[in-house]
Amino acid sequence: MRKLVSLLLVLAMMLGVSAAFAAETTIVGTPRNETLIVEMQNPTQTAGQFSPMMQGTNMGTGIQQPLWGNLYEIDTVKGEQFPSLAAEFPKSNEDFTEHTIAIRQGIKWSDGVDFTAKDVHYTMNLMLTNPEAPSHGYYQQIFESIDLVDDYTIKIKTKESFPLLAESIGVLIWGNDLRVVPEHIYSKEENPVMFKNSNPVVTGPYTVKQFDELGNWILYELREDAIYSDVGVVTGKVPKAKYVLFQTFGDDATRTMTMVSNLVDIMVEVSPENWEVMKTNPKAAMWYPEYPYALFDDPCSKGIAFNNAKPPFSDKNFRWALALAMDFKEVSMNIFDGAGRASVLQIPATASMQELYYKPMEEWLENFELEDGYKPFNTNYAREMAEILKAQGIEVPDDDALLDDMFGIGSWKHDPEQATKLLQKAGLELKDGKWYWEGEPFKFTCNILADTEAQAGRGGQAAVDQWVKFGLDVTPVKMTHTAFTNANSLGEFDVGAYWPSCAIIRNLYRQINGWDADLIKPIGERSSGGNGERLNSPALTEKIHELARYSSQDEKSYEISTEILKIFVEELPFIGFHSGTKFVPTNNTYWTNYPTSENPYNGPWWWWSAFKYILPHIEPVQ
Repeated sequence: MRKLVSLLLVLAMMLGVSAAFAAETTIVGTPRNETLIVEMQNPTQTAGQFSPMMQGTNMGTGIQQPLWGNLYEIDTVKGEQFPSLAAEFPKSNEDFTEHTIAIRQGIKWSDGVDFTAKDVHYTMNLMLTNPEAPSHGYYQQIFESIDLVDDYTIKIKTKESFPLLAESIGVLIWGNDLRVVPEHIYSKEENPVMFKNSNPVVTGPYTVKQFDELGNWILYELREDAIYSDVGVVTGKVPKAKYVLFQTFGDDATRTMTMVSNLVDIMVEVSPENWEVMKTNPKAAMWYPEYPYALFDDPCSKGIAFNNAKPPFSDKNFRWALALAMDFKEVSMNIFDGAGRASVLQIPATASMQELYYKPMEEWLENFELEDGYKPFNTNYAREMAEILKAQGIEVPDDDALLDDMFGIGSWKHDPEQATKLLQKAGLELKDGKWYWEGEPFKFTCNILADTEAQAGRGGQAAVDQWVKFGLDVTPVKMTHTAFTNANSLGEFDVGAYWPSCAIIRNLYRQINGWDADLIKPIGERSSGGNGERLNSPALTEKIHELARYSSQDEKSYEISTEILKIFVEELPFIGFHSGTKFVPTNNTYWTNYPTSENPYNGPWWWWSAFKYILPHIEPVQ
């Protein structure tokens, strides 16, 4: 790491980059002090294609977030949805088969036309009736009809009881296929799902000003009537930046220098090594002002997932043995130098999930016992991590609450003796210091992403190192993202390091329904509906089906969600590492008031739909 830091610092000096010499105009000629520059991770492959109805449009990478509206958006701090284009949550009949949605009044399309229920009605029916539209198959499966009641009301009939309508047609994490399009524009197209829409009419606060034909940048301009955009009507505020420029910057060295030289305001994500160079710019900042710097509120945790259909991985004693054979403190230090909040539940330990589930379940976790009475939960993990870091000269607070915020409420213990007992209980034999399964030397592999997700990749390698140190014969297999997901879908793997869990709202159904045992496919047959880990738990399946009968507003859904989390702990179909640890740098040279740990009004995710609700808070530097 030190060699990389030194190299980048030398490069910075060679290039002569300095905040004092930052350009006063952008690459597209707009005034720098009027333009918020946001890094785009990769060039868009569909330059000039802005229609959410056309297949292949880049919607999920953030570059469309200033444009399109959703019926329901997500409050990333509270872990709750809120009505955006909708005026309120759906009103449903007793069996949740008929749902009435009131549409928010006062919003205008960017061409001045009123946004009404006609637009929602048109968009949803286009998805329902056109086989080429996004989520057409899903809409066919769920919806009976979408009817227009009046200018600001629609009525939806579902084929079966469907209490989670808002979660299905609104944003939970990154986005949703139901981005409402203008009826008065799309209805004039002969084939609306093939309409590229290079100059889109939108409900968001920005319109498309210009874009690069090669897909390397997109320039947005603030609407003159932005107060009538979805953001303007919902919040009463409009963004201060006249322009938002999404731009790619190339390799890591170049990306690092753009932050040092004030050529970018918000970056996607960087490694701790590159951040060491970036922070030489006194205007560069992270979520925390000091160690651990990174934000821990990414809605997906990283960790190890087991192939629960393949012996001995199908035995929970074996899975628990592998958890206790790892020293999680060493794993964490090898991922991002200890920066991360331990996620032992099936959900990531984000700030909202900490309050909703982790802290209320802390006593249960402390008292949880394996079948032999052993208690595997380490309540002292945060304090142990603090001591390790202090010994390295890193300043870490002594306050227990702050430590729990930094490192989580606890992890699984490191206990090789108990791990040995559990492996033997699972049917393995220890002979001459080597483990045997069914009379043969026991070997297994761990799939690791080679090209993406540094946290998951480093965690997977650290886990392998721990198991080898314990005495197991494990081989890491580095794979492309495509190969990794294909192996998971077919069940042709032993263990894999990636995203074993995601969650952001209180009702966990949308995040855990894929673990339904009814979705299990035989190994070698592709699992397209979920449960790629092939966990066959009747108790869990029963609870998932029960949870599907309750809306998120019903307190019963929280009770069932809690019970589901307990089953996941008992079964341990995966070993969680951390909630996603994200180093997302910002630059305070031209703009300030980004969300931070000291000002946590939102998460810093520009690639989330919530980005347009962050934009009104960002202030120009005077």
